[in-house]
Amino acid sequence: MRICHIGLNHKTAPVELRERLAVSESDIAEILQQRIAHPSIREAALLSTCNRVEMTVVTHDPDAAIAAVHEWFAEKSGMDLEDVCEHLYAYTTDKAIRHLFSVAAGLDSLVLGEPQILGQVKASYELALAAGSAGHVLHRLYQSTFAAAKRARSETGIGKQAVNISSCAVELARHIFGDLAGKTVLLMGAGEMAELAARHLRGNGCTDILVANRTLKRAQNLAREFEGHALTMEQLSDYLDAADIVLSSTGASTFVLLPDAVEAAMKKRRGDPMFLVDIAVPRDIDPRIADIDGVYLYDIDDLQQVVQGNVEHRAQEAEQAGEIIAEETAQFQRWLKSLESVPLIRTIQQQMDVRRREEMEKALRYMKGFDADQLAAVERFSKSLMKRYMHPTLSTLKKLPDDMEGDLLMGAATRLFDIDFPADSGASRHISQKGHDEHSSG
Repeated sequence: MRICHIGLNHKTAPVELRERLAVSESDIAEILQQRIAHPSIREAALLSTCNRVEMTVVTHDPDAAIAAVHEWFAEKSGMDLEDVCEHLYAYTTDKAIRHLFSVAAGLDSLVLGEPQILGQVKASYELALAAGSAGHVLHRLYQSTFAAAKRARSETGIGKQAVNISSCAVELARHIFGDLAGKTVLLMGAGEMAELAARHLRGNGCTDILVANRTLKRAQNLAREFEGHALTMEQLSDYLDAADIVLSSTGASTFVLLPDAVEAAMKKRRGDPMFLVDIAVPRDIDPRIADIDGVYLYDIDDLQQVVQGNVEHRAQEAEQAGEIIAEETAQFQRWLKSLESVPLIRTIQQQMDVRRREEMEKALRYMKGFDADQLAAVERFSKSLMKRYMHPTLSTLKKLPDDMEGDLLMGAATRLFDIDFPADSGASRHISQKGHDEHSSG
């Protein structure tokens, strides 16, 4: 049994590629069901955020599973396989587990330690459950993921030192305007990111907040919380010139704000600068708007420059969190390895008990004069002798290392005890696959 983690993130792919690969929640079930229909993939989950698109799969054939996921990335992006693979990473076994744990803990985020990612990972697991693509292994993997992330946050200061995407946008605004007191803010979108941005902006002195959303009721709810004013998206052009700061985080699939609207607003502003931050993927704001005089446009990749504060302190906390992640990874690896040895151990125990009973039946011919207590004593003796004889072997199989040595030990035990697993059993596939890999690499 192997876990593979394939994907790209803000470190390996630009926003233009990430927005091509962005997946809406409504499409995830179909994508996952198509993946598990592939012969090499037993379970699958998909994580799609502004900064990453990653797929986690359970497989007995890592090479075939990774190739199948690579093909999906190429198809989804509309790019040649070779071109999209330049931006992809593919981890297996311990590296795959550690990466997922690190992602959930915020150690692989654009903003180190940001808390929103844990909720996004939980949501990806719930979507996999709903799609029927998460089974026993992914269930245990994600429960371990949440536990690892919780430990990393509670036992280190990684979460306390975090700066989320919205606060990074506020920091950029301060670089442009200096004091934000009295500035008017327009939020495009009324979701969680917009709410976080509103809180940070209010905390930095912004009192006039406009909220535009496709659904007016959601805009009204958020605007009411911050004593702001709600708009429909159709009213944007009427109020855009009043905005000093525009922060956009809608779920639209096409540009919401176009150059003509901003040019008209800038004429009314008579030289006053306008600061726009597009934290949506796909992007909401047409990048050509950056060419308009007086306009400062930043997208989510630009926020990387704001994240450099407190680097040394965060690095120390991240190092401690990394040690916790390593411990949790090793613990999960032991459980995963046990899945491979459990069928073998059970088969050996059953086989040895059958042989013990056979020998007991032969011995009973010479114990015709024994009473019930004596026969029971002999039965206990035969079981005790078998357990003592088998203990070193079974104990070793329960603690197999996750490397070639562990695979060789499983293969040796299978040969020594003359065990013939069914052709479609997990242990049989695992051993034969490893043999094939070793032969190919040789």
